[in-house]
Amino acid sequence: MKAVSNRKNFRELYNSTIFTNIYKRNAWGGKKGEFYSGAGSHNAYIDEYAGIVSDFVIRHNINDIVEIGCGDFNVSNAILNKLNNSDYRFTYTGYDVVKPLIAQNTSKYGSSTVKFVCKDSCVGTVKTGDLLIIRQVLQHLSNKSIKQIIDKFKNYKYIIFTEHQPADKYNAIIKPNINQPSSAENRLRFKSAVYLDKAPFNCVVHSKLFSIMEWVYGMEAYINTFLIKN
Repeated sequence: MKAVSNRKNFRELYNSTIFTNIYKRNAWGGKKGEFYSGAGSHNAYIDEYAGIVSDFVIRHNINDIVEIGCGDFNVSNAILNKLNNSDYRFTYTGYDVVKPLIAQNTSKYGSSTVKFVCKDSCVGTVKTGDLLIIRQVLQHLSNKSIKQIIDKFKNYKYIIFTEHQPADKYNAIIKPNINQPSSAENRLRFKSAVYLDKAPFNCVVHSKLFSIMEWVYGMEAYINTFLIKN
């Protein structure tokens, strides 16, 4: 049992080191010394996305919201602000592996109903809830890590996830779910992307909730938001 525990601790340290270094060197942009989760978390479409998700939460009477990879919290803060403006009661728990980022989020946004936890959600226990949000996180993880997170989907009634994917017109040349090590990069540079409904993941995706176009690596691509129901 001790050997297994040591392996888990090493994995948590490893993932924490990768993403702490990503933020430290501003691999996703932003000013030196600030935590910045990238252009995908800071664009003109965030308000519309936040409106769609907050409306979904209210319509489906969701009380407990959990997020894996909360990052700098810019996006989910917009969601929660809309819920607060509607006088809607909820709890939110955001997970990330970057300790100083979690400390900053807790200081700036933490409350009795909004909590942040530093943990590797691939291998650690994550709070159960009504809704799990994963926004542009899986695209930065290895297939093994993605599978570990998918194993937790059964603990939620709804999963809303967002991935950067090439336009359908490239389907003939796209190879879904090419494996890569966890990194700041996504799979688009390999003419690939994360598709949870395709092998080796084979999830049943209920619907697409939102889509915005963005050119990447010379390709027309979309930041697509999907819904899974349990």
